[in-house]
Amino acid sequence: MSSLRHSHNKARLERYFEQWARWVHTGQVTTAKSILQKIMDGDSFDRSGGGCSPIVECVELNIESALMRFMVTNKQAVTVCRVEYGALFLPNLPIDANRETRALRMGMSLRTYNRRLQDARVCVEGELIRLNYL
Repeated sequence: MSSLRHSHNKARLERYFEQWARWVHTGQVTTAKSILQKIMDGDSFDRSGGGCSPIVECVELNIESALMRFMVTNKQAVTVCRVEYGALFLPNLPIDANRETRALRMGMSLRTYNRRLQDARVCVEGELIRLNYL
């Protein structure tokens, strides 16, 4: 049962990282549109007809915040994470480059690249667990 929960959290974490990478480039969070989704999310309905307020609590922002704090102690891990998920593009590197190519472009071995990526993932995962996203 524990391994099933772990694989579910791992898949969810991957989705969150993909959402975060899109958010980094667009600066927008996709919000729920249907009434049913709003009810499920616990949102209230405002009939004032006014504009919309900015979203200040979202998984993407929490990932970015965790990485910014982690950057103080491990800048290389944060850079690897940004490159891995496409939040940071390296010059003259194809978007679909494999990990080994990305690692070489960043001047490190594949083993170091994977270790740095894991460090950043553990940092973010811990924060998302703390915030009840996982």
